Parts: sequence; structure tokens; C-alpha cells
Amino acid sequence: MQRSKRSRVGVLWPIIKLRGGGDEERRIAWCAAVLLGLCALCVIALNSAAALAHESDTSWDAKYWDNMTLTGDSVIAREEESLDFDWGEGSPGAGIPADRFSARWERHLNIAADESGNYIFSAEVDDGVRLWVDGELLIDSWIEQAKASYQATLSLSEGEHLVRVEYFELTGTASISVSWAREPDLPTTYWQGEYFNNTSLAGSPQTTRGDARIDFDWGYESPVDGLNQDGFSVRWSRILQLPAGDYRFTATVDDGVRLFVGNSALIDAWLVQASATHSQIIYLDGNPVTVRMEYYEATGEAEARLSWHSLDVTPTSTPPPASTAAPTSTAPTTPTATTVVETPTAVITPIATSTPTPTVVWQAQYWNNRSLNGAPALVQQESSINYNWEYGSPASGINRDNFSARWSGQLSLDPGSYRFDVVSDDGVRLFIDNVKRIEAWSDHAATSYSYTLQHDGGNMNIVLEYYERQEVARIQLTWSDVTGGTPEPTPTSSPTPDPNAVVVVDDLDSGFQRGGLTSTWRQANEGYADHLFWTNNNDKTRSGYNWGKWSPQLDAASYEVFVYIPQNNATTGNARYWISHTGGFTLREVNQSQYAGQWVSLGTYIFNGAEEDYISLSDVTYETFLSHKVAWDAMKWEKR
Repeated sequence: MQRSKRSRVGVLWPIIKLRGGGDEERRIAWCAAVLLGLCALCVIALNSAAALAHESDTSWDAKYWDNMTLTGDSVIAREEESLDFDWGEGSPGAGIPADRFSARWERHLNIAADESGNYIFSAEVDDGVRLWVDGELLIDSWIEQAKASYQATLSLSEGEHLVRVEYFELTGTASISVSWAREPDLPTTYWQGEYFNNTSLAGSPQTTRGDARIDFDWGYESPVDGLNQDGFSVRWSRILQLPAGDYRFTATVDDGVRLFVGNSALIDAWLVQASATHSQIIYLDGNPVTVRMEYYEATGEAEARLSWHSLDVTPTSTPPPASTAAPTSTAPTTPTATTVVETPTAVITPIATSTPTPTVVWQAQYWNNRSLNGAPALVQQESSINYNWEYGSPASGINRDNFSARWSGQLSLDPGSYRFDVVSDDGVRLFIDNVKRIEAWSDHAATSYSYTLQHDGGNMNIVLEYYERQEVARIQLTWSDVTGGTPEPTPTSSPTPDPNAVVVVDDLDSGFQRGGLTSTWRQANEGYADHLFWTNNNDKTRSGYNWGKWSPQLDAASYEVFVYIPQNNATTGNARYWISHTGGFTLREVNQSQYAGQWVSLGTYIFNGAEEDYISLSDVTYETFLSHKVAWDAMKWEKR
């Protein structure tokens, strides 16, 4: 008991004992007590100040009012660790009604030197919200509304930044959530897209993001969350470096467009218009040049596309599939693409097959739109799918541009391995027994696609879908029995070795670059050259997503591109490879889980022989979060 009492008395215990001494001793004792007390108070004050300073960096100063206008004295003032509330039909606290209240939150955001960059601020709210950073109003939606989401992007430098959020609730359910994340670093070949909620590119953009291509057909939808469906505008910009020569830039838009290449205003069609294509030629001297495209949407459908191609590149013909080597595997493959460059007046030679093609009666349907929508404008029977309409119409009553078609038929084949070859300009899809085997539903020049399968014999249902956008129209379908393979052609001479005939960039080579969160990268001693990198997938573009980029040293020529898929650590069904080539960007989606230790073709393209040549892959697969593995291994270019 005595020990407990002494513990409570603490440091004053020895001073109390001195009370039995003289006056001088007592004065000394009390002075010591006062000094000790002051020291203790200083320590407490310093600790409290440090705690408050730390708290101000991580907590919100929150105030709540019992009105919707943040006027008068606040009813509640408190610290809150996060700004993420869903009160439903309830109240935030005592003295605040469930409806018709308002609130304000403030806090400081400290940005380290290595964390500076563009930050995306997000707010999800029911009803009104305003968000400022350093006094700049980024989000302003002070209206009654059901739960809605908003985003805004701001560049933040090193140091302290003040974030302020205001909110009001009218009636019904009440909720607000505010967050931010640093915008991930994108390859320099991406377009910086700035999206505005007006038609004049005025003020701060509602959203800023990286776009791999300017190739959008939004229809009647909004391009991004928080942006108007009508009455918006976009500015895209990037640095482009191409070999010296003449280039044709083509923009297809609905509505207005302006295109600037360097100091030249190349296209100026800033007006309301239905889908229209504008094209101009410019000479580039081979140095880096800034390209900027400005666009606005008034009402109705929205579309924005930009492409370019060299007028100096001599096209190289692609040999018919029958003259190429037989596939090394008969396992189901992802569609492979081979670019076929030709002049509009070229005569198309039908693709040769190793066995006679059986006669099939195709049920053909044609629509005067690109989406096979509504009742067909023409239905007829056809004996083959082998058309090069060029600039003409497929039949009386069908558009020359912006039409679509579907062919349905049944094949009866013997057991064996069969390769299906499709050539199209523009979009195409091939279904075999109700399973989609070729998917290239996009605008493109004449391109061939192939799919090989092992057939047990008997009937096989085939459906081919196609759409034409504009200019040249072409669609062909053939198939061949490749059970015994096709022999390699016998060379007539020994050509001089070409050092750039085959170029390989592995994941440990200097031509490979990767980015994103370093903590989520994994590696394994397997695959091509016994090494690969892998990560678990992202279901959407999250902050810090992982990406890899292969940059080869190529000649200015045509190459077929192959990706090596390892046996392990590659389980995603939607690896999205972006190929950067002379004509812009091409997306190829590969089901990595269907392959094991083999090269898979991504198609044939003309490359510039410059830094513009590369292939990139991210771990954003749009599958369930962290459910699959994405592998980065070797990439190969073979000159064609």
C-alpha cells in the first residue's frame, strides 16, 4: 500500500521529505519542484504540438452545419481520418438533421520530391460537392443529384498543398467520398488527352489521361465518367518522330476538328458536321515534331480518329498463305494479322488452298449501317465469299461506305487440321461452331487473319461478319487442309545474310523497359533465355499499374512480330499488346493461357526504323482483380 501511495506522489516525494528541514532547505526544495513542473509542462506541450502537426497531415478538419449554405456557427467541429461517408437516410451526428445540412473539410497534402506529378482527384457524392486544391476549384457540382462521380487532374509540385471540400445534402440518402492518386507514368508515345466539359477547350480540363491512339467512336455515350455526352471538347498532343518524307494525315470526326503538325495548321474544320474525313499532306524533315489535335462534340453521335502514313514507303507484297511454312502447332490459336498494302486498283488474286474448297451455299445479309442492326436491306444466297468491291457498292440499294454483312453456312470436312484465312478491309469476325475465332472489329487497311484448328470430321457451322467504313471495301474467306503441312520453298540462291532479318528483344536486354509499382513485379528463371517478368493483373487502370515496352533496332521495312509465351506465369486470357508502327498503333489481344513455350504472331507491319518502333504491354486486362498472371518475355521481329 505504501508503494502505491509513493507511486502516485511521484517526483514530489523526496521534496515532501524535505519539509522537515529548515527554511532554506524548504525554499530550495520548492524551487526545484517548480522547475521540474515547468519542464514537464514543456515536454507535454512539445509532444502535443508534434502530435497535432502529424494529425494535420493525415486528418481532415471537419465542420458541419444544420443548413445547406455553410452559414453561421458550425454545430459540429471534429477531426476525421478519412472523407468516405455513406449516411444513408441518417445524420452525420448530434444536432445535424438527416436532410438539409452542409459540411466543409480541410487538410494539407504533403508531396515528396519523388511523388510530384499529375494527381487525379475523385469525388462520389449525393448531393452537391465542390473541391479546391490550393484555392483552385477543380470539381464544381453544387446541385441536387443522385449519386454521381467526378474526376479532375492537377499537377502538384513538391511541398504542402491545401485541399478543401464542401458538401450539401438536400433530401433522401446522403453520401460523399473523396480520394486522389498520382497519375501513372505512361510511355512517351501515348497521347496526352485533355477532356473539357465545354466545346471551346476553356478552363481546366475535367479529366486528363493517356490515350494510346486517337481512334474513338463514342456514339451517344460520354468518353469518360464525369464528362458530358454532348457539348464537350478534347485536346490531344504528343511528340512524333518519323523518317524524313511526305506524310498524309487523316482525321475523321463528328463534329469539329483542328490538327496542328509542328507550326503548321494542317486541318481546320471547326464546325458542326456529320461524320466527315479530312486529309492533308505535309513534308516532315525527320526531326521530332509536336502533333496536336483539337476536337469538339456538339450533339448527337461523337467520333474522333486520327491516322497518318508515309507516301514514300514502297509496299511489299505478302505471299499467299499456301506458300508459307506449316504451323508448328495445331492447338487453337489467337488470330494473327498480316498487313497487306496495295493500291486501290490492285487486282486481288484469290488465296490458294492445298485442297479444293467445297461448294457452300452462304446465306448473305447486308445492312446499310456498320453494326448489323435492324432488318437487313438485302438477303440473298451466294456461293463464295471473295469480294474486292474497291470503291463500289456490293449490290443495288447498299451503301458504298458504312455498310455491314453477315454470311452463314455449313461445311462438311474430313478429319484433319484446317486453317481458315480471312482478308478484310475493314472490320471482321469469324465464328466456328458458335465460338468466335477471329476478332478484328476495327477500321484497318486490307489485312489477313488466320486460325488453325483440329477437326474430328463432319459438319461445321461458319458465320462471318464484316463491316466497311469508307474508301476501299474487301472481304475474303478461304480454308485449307494443312494436316500434312506445306513444304518450305526451295531457295534458288544463297542470299546475303541480313543482320536485321531477325531481331529479338528479351526482357533482360537494354531494349526492354518496364514501369509501375516496383513492389508488384515478379521474375522467374524460365521462358526464353531462362528469364521472364510477371505480375498479377489489374481489372482497370489503377494508379501504379505495371507496363513493359520492347524497343528494337530495325530497318525501315516490313516485319512480322512474334511474342514468346512461356509455359508458366502466363494465365491471362486478355494480354493487350500495342504495336507502334508506321501507320500508328494496332492492338492485338492474346490469350496467354492458350500457349506454352511458343512464339505467337501479332501480325506484319511496316516500321519506321526509328524510336517510334516498339511494342508495349500492361497488366490491365479487365479481368477480375489479381485473378491472373501476365508475363513479359521475349519479342521477335522477322523481316518480310
